[in-house]
Amino acid sequence: MADIGIDLGTATTVVCHPRDGVVHDEPTLLVEWPARRGRELLLGDEAAAIEGRTPPGARIGHPLRGGAVTDLGLVRTYLHQLQRRTARGRWRLRRPHAVLSCPVDATPLERRALLESAEEAGFGHVDLLAAPLAAALGCGLDLTDSRVQAVVDVGAGTAEIAMFCRGVVLTDRSCRHAGDEMTAALRGHLRDEHGLHLSAPAADAVKVRSCTSREAVVAEGRDVVSGRPKVTTVEPGDVEAAVAPVVRRLVVALADCLDDLPVAGVPDLLAGGVVLVGGASLALHLQEELEAALGFPVKVPERPRTCIAEGLALAGGRPELRARPA
Repeated sequence: MADIGIDLGTATTVVCHPRDGVVHDEPTLLVEWPARRGRELLLGDEAAAIEGRTPPGARIGHPLRGGAVTDLGLVRTYLHQLQRRTARGRWRLRRPHAVLSCPVDATPLERRALLESAEEAGFGHVDLLAAPLAAALGCGLDLTDSRVQAVVDVGAGTAEIAMFCRGVVLTDRSCRHAGDEMTAALRGHLRDEHGLHLSAPAADAVKVRSCTSREAVVAEGRDVVSGRPKVTTVEPGDVEAAVAPVVRRLVVALADCLDDLPVAGVPDLLAGGVVLVGGASLALHLQEELEAALGFPVKVPERPRTCIAEGLALAGGRPELRARPA
């Protein structure tokens, strides 16, 4: 069985242990801070707390952009620090076994690059599992079921849908209309309609709080004209108006998956529905838009943000589901 499952996402990395549950849920961010002796590496929440406040000489690293690895060396350093951060008990005495998530349409070259980065970072045996399949496991779905099942994963960099039977993907689609594009749209809306300039992290925080609470959120930024500090109350309607075009483009892109769905699978999905997961899965009206476009009921599980990592941890005991490129 694997020691840990790692959902390495564009915005957030979640690490889950088969028995201990979620042991790490922090931003996918690494900061190299200049120190008197060499450099200090800050990871996750520590790095996010100083983003935008770094001095000359500091390096801010985003290991993934748009769901893809941007710098293999940076990914290797990040995973090494992640291993040290999450290692506990007997893990410290050996190289832990891990299962990592990957996009369902990742190329063999992309898969091998991710595997080699993880192994060079200090992990022992490393396997990969497509994120939608991991989410299905984490939500309690039976991947050996002969009925067609479907999962939509909407993260920060990408959104993807996969329809599968007995653990084998029948059809899938992915697109870049996801959480980061929603954040960018919200920043533009607040700048144009309210004269408020927000940093990307601040706009993302407003988006998340508004989508989860469905209440007005206070945003603190800078006035576009005067450059002075400005505080504005952002209503849920503002967030809805900003992200709606992105949601529609996302839904249209994913709904194309229906063209390749076998007719025999339609009754299965009408009965079982589609599972919606990911950090951006709670975007305003996304669930309703998907239901209207797909024609199937769409369900959001109890833990949509962490179910992929939970499924990866469970996959450690399911060698038939894991994949390593030739």
